[in-house]
Formats: sequence, C-alpha cells, structure tokens
Amino acid sequence: MKPHFLGYAYRKLLLLLVFAELLNLKATANPGDTTWVTVWNQRKLTQYGNYDTTATFPTNKRFRKIRLHYILGRYVCPGNPQYCGSWDYTTQIYARHANMDSVEIARVITPYATDWLSLGKKHDYIVEVSDYAAALDGATGMRFNYSGYSWGFTITLKLEFIEGVPPMDALAVKNIYDGYYPFGNATNSIENYLSAKTFSYGGNVNRAFIKNIVSGHGADANDCSEFCDKYYQLKLNNNQVAQKQIWRSDCGINQVYPQTGTWIYERANWCPGAVVWPIYHNVSSLTSANTNFTVDVDMQTYTVTSPSAGYNWVSQLVTYSVPNHATDVSIEDIIAPTNDDNYLRENPSCMNPMIKLKNVGTNSVNSVVFNYGLQGGAVLTHTYTGALNFLDETTVIFPLSNSILSGSVSAVFQVSVVSVNGQAGDQNLFNNSYQSKTLPVSDFPESFVVKMVTNSATDPGTTKNETSWRLYNQSGNIIASRNLLNNNTVYIDSVKNLAPGCYKFSLDDSGCDGLSWWANPGAGNGAMRLDYINFNNTIFSFPVDIGCNYTKYFVVLPKTNPVGITETKALNNFELFPNPANNRVRLMFELSNKQTLSYQIEDVAGKILSTKTISATRTVDELIPLDNLETGVYLIRIKLADGQIYTKKLMVE
Repeated sequence: MKPHFLGYAYRKLLLLLVFAELLNLKATANPGDTTWVTVWNQRKLTQYGNYDTTATFPTNKRFRKIRLHYILGRYVCPGNPQYCGSWDYTTQIYARHANMDSVEIARVITPYATDWLSLGKKHDYIVEVSDYAAALDGATGMRFNYSGYSWGFTITLKLEFIEGVPPMDALAVKNIYDGYYPFGNATNSIENYLSAKTFSYGGNVNRAFIKNIVSGHGADANDCSEFCDKYYQLKLNNNQVAQKQIWRSDCGINQVYPQTGTWIYERANWCPGAVVWPIYHNVSSLTSANTNFTVDVDMQTYTVTSPSAGYNWVSQLVTYSVPNHATDVSIEDIIAPTNDDNYLRENPSCMNPMIKLKNVGTNSVNSVVFNYGLQGGAVLTHTYTGALNFLDETTVIFPLSNSILSGSVSAVFQVSVVSVNGQAGDQNLFNNSYQSKTLPVSDFPESFVVKMVTNSATDPGTTKNETSWRLYNQSGNIIASRNLLNNNTVYIDSVKNLAPGCYKFSLDDSGCDGLSWWANPGAGNGAMRLDYINFNNTIFSFPVDIGCNYTKYFVVLPKTNPVGITETKALNNFELFPNPANNRVRLMFELSNKQTLSYQIEDVAGKILSTKTISATRTVDELIPLDNLETGVYLIRIKLADGQIYTKKLMVE
C-alpha cells in the first residue's frame, strides 16, 4: 500500500505543478497578447472640471504598444435643462502615478453633436500612449478634465496593452509646461509662463523628445487665439532648434462629420470632434546624458488692446532607452478597406487598399514585400520601395485586384509582411500582420444620370462655382467630370455603359463648406444626386454638409432592367430637380407625342400662383424661377392636351 500511496502523492504534486505553470503562463501571457483596462464606462459628464478615479494597470510587463480608446457618446439630460448642449469642448486625460509628474496623456475636442441622440451615434477615438508606459503601471490615479459648461456627453476610457518588445522602452516623462496661458496681453505676456527650464537625464537614456500638446482658444478682436495662425520657436540652451505653426488646416475633411456647428473652420491646432495631435521634436542629438540643458519656447510676438485669448499648453520631456531592433517594420493600421469610423471618408472602399507603415528599427527601410487580400481569397503580393528612416511613417497604397472587390458582401481584409530589405521577415514578427473588417460597397447600374444644381459660392481663384465632381475608374483615370461651373445652375450629365469594376465618384468643394451649410446662408443651397438613366428613380443622393469632399465608391455589374423603373403611357418620368429647391427648379418629363400643354403652381390651399402654356416635343426640360415664392410647400400640376393631370409636391427653401 505504501508504494501506491507515494505514487498517488507524486501524481498529485505533478498535477499541481502543471496547474501552477499554466496559471503562470496565463499571467505572463505571450507577445502580442492584449490586456484591456476600463477606467470609466459610459460616465455621464454632469459638471465642469475634474473627474478622478484610480485604475489598476498591468505591472512588471513589457508592452509593444499601449493605446487609449476614448469612446464618446450622448445621454438624455433629465428634465430637459437649459444647459444640455453638445458642443466643442476641450477634454484632457491625465495619468497621476505616485512619485511621478501628473502628465497629460491625450487631449480630445468634443464635436458639435446635438443630433447624436437622434442618430444613435458615438465615436471611438484611438490614441497611442506608449510614451507613458512608466506612468500606466500598477495602481494609478486617472483624471478626466472637462472644460464644458453644458452636459449631455458620456465618456468611456479603455486602455489596450499589447504585450511584446517596443521599438524603445519608455523611461520617463517630465513636465516642462502645463497650463492655460494668456496670449496678446502686453502686461502679462505668455513668455512669463513659457520661460526657460533646466533639465537633465541619466546614462540609461538613448533618445529624448520634447512633446508639445498645444491648442489655442478664445477670440479677441483679431480672432486670436482660436482663429489666428501663429508660430512658436523651440530653443535649447538659448539656441533656436525648431519653429512650428500652431494651426490645423484640415477641419473640412474631419472624419467626424457632419456636425451641428462650425466644424469646418480652421483653428489653432485643433478641430471640433478631433484629437489634438502632439508635436514631437527629437532632441537626442542636441542633448547628452548627465549634462544640464535649458528648454525654452518663444511665441510669435503679438499684443492686442483687449486681450481675451490664450493657449492650452503642455510640453513634456520624454525619454527612451536604446532602440531594441535594427530591422523592424510595423503595420500600424489599415486605412482602407475598413469599418473603422476614424477612416470614415475613405470607406466603404473597393479600390486600392491603404495601410500605415512605420519603421521601428534603426536601419533604413528601402523595400518591404507584402501579402494581402480578402480572408479565404486569393493571396496577392506587393512591394513597397522608398527610404523610411527610424520612426518615420508612410502610407502604402496597394494595387487594385478584382479579387478584393467586396461588392455587397462584408469580408475581412488582411495584410502581412513577407520580407524587409530583401530578407525574410524582420526582428519582430508580432507587428507584421493586421486585419480589418470591410463594409459592403454599393452596386450601381452601368448607366446613370448625374444631376447637380450649384449654389452661389464663387471660387475667387477661378470666378466660377466652388463645387466640382469627378468620376474615376479603378485604374485611377478620370472618365467623366464637371468643373468650372456657373453659380445657381442646373447640370445634367449622362454616364453610360460603364464596364464592370470599381469606381470612385469624388464631389469636391474648394471653399470647404459643401453644397449647403447653415452658417453660410449667403451661398445658397446646392444639391446633387445620381438617378437611373430615364430620370425616374434616384440611385444615390449626396449629403450637402460635406466640408471639402465627399467620396462615393461603387461597383458596376452588368444589368439590363434596373429594379423600380415604371412608366405611364401619356407622361413618363415626371421629375422636379432639385427638390427642395431654392431660387429655381427644373421640370422634366417625357411625352408619348408632341402636343400643347400647360402647367401651374399652386399653394397648399389650392390658390393658383402662376400658369404657363408650352408647345412640347417628346422631351420637356423647363427651368422655372421661384424668386417670388416664400419658403413652404407647393404643388406643380401638368395638364396634357387630352385633359390628363399629373401633380408633384415641391418644397421651397
């Protein structure tokens, strides 16, 4: 019995050891594994100021990348209070680790989102925060600062810790400046706050960066700081090493759009509904270990009689270890095709896939071979060539192939690195592949009509209307277009017999205020849509509040009888365009025979406001002025020679 007992005890001990090892493996995880930590979950923003909590992050681990997911939503304020708007407010997220500086890790400006509740919208802003690995470790105080004076937003903050070897190990972050500083005040200059500071770092530091998170707010007589373009100069040891404009000129192509406020205006390094992206200055070659150096920022000289503006300014000294790899590329993200709302303007796409590629090794990268395609489909190959230095990032555009046209079916797109600089793989395989979910792409007929009415916004460079459109085939060639248009004019063009494949329709506005925008009523209202070839049914109506551009991708498959097309014997394809209309409307229809007919405009009470008799051939295309009509609903009645009457409702804005 004793030997049997010893064997049982041994087996039990062995099982316990195996179980313990499995637990240990689970705790340490593997490179590429991800740990999620939620800091706030749909926290309602109900007050101005700071929201504080403590989060427990993974400790004693190494992370290839740390990403912050800032998920903004909306809630219904109880009792419908006066101050429950959803406007553009500054929000800042701080990590407040014991015995370290309290450091801002991200800044996001909320959007004008008064329509989010009715639309059921939210947005996930993604910000890499790997600089702050030392602060996001173990029990850490977290602060969310909300500058808004009205409520209605919810905030969810999640941190994504991706295990593995980073390009460099983040060592420390020290504050240089952190505050809101006045600008333009002759008696209280911003230079009193952006004064020279002395720093040093130890021998374990190999790379040093000055990271500036800056946004201008408030508007004086010159619209400074929010709407004026100023620069700063960075000085080390009293020598200027960089100059940077504090300006963002791409608000009109914001990915979070349209918004219910002035979202298209260019601003001082921010846009409503966007991340305030930091500005990095690599000072590694300008500083050395165990040696003091001074950091100073000088703003462009500016004073105003009644100063009322300032800059929300954070500067940090970020230090890193020696780089961990000589040859290492990282697929950072997939721009297209994807269902990620951070690339809303580029999707749904059926054309050239696009990715973000970053060199995270010290060797320059001059070639990368990729495999790519839809999961389960043909594997395609593409070679990138260039000169990508350490920490440089580029967009790689892949060739189009019919095997990746997703059409009306969702799929998974995948891309992976095969070789770098002619060598298989690289020194870190865990950042060499990426996947995205695709969205269905619209299926259009091979022939259609482009209907467009321009507004009254003139491009000062051309003295023509600001809006234009172009149709590209999958080879990137323009096959149809309209530009240099007149104001307040209707244009109708037929696109016929498109070959099967992928197409890109680009609607562009040089003024970046779209076809119609509430804050520019003087520009009037434009409209645009695509119809079936016989004027009857609409295929796609373009939104009007688009900022600078709207892109519509579609695929064409051969079709003979588009669904939904109907005809009548006496009058076919009775159409009003645009509808709603502003100062004129186009009346279009087809007749079975040449005849004399009349049409009249009535208000909703039946009062006849105008009549006209015309001699018509088979096709009627009549432009009707509406200058004498007030905003409202009207009826247009057509009476044919045989007494038949046809009626359409017209909206006048």
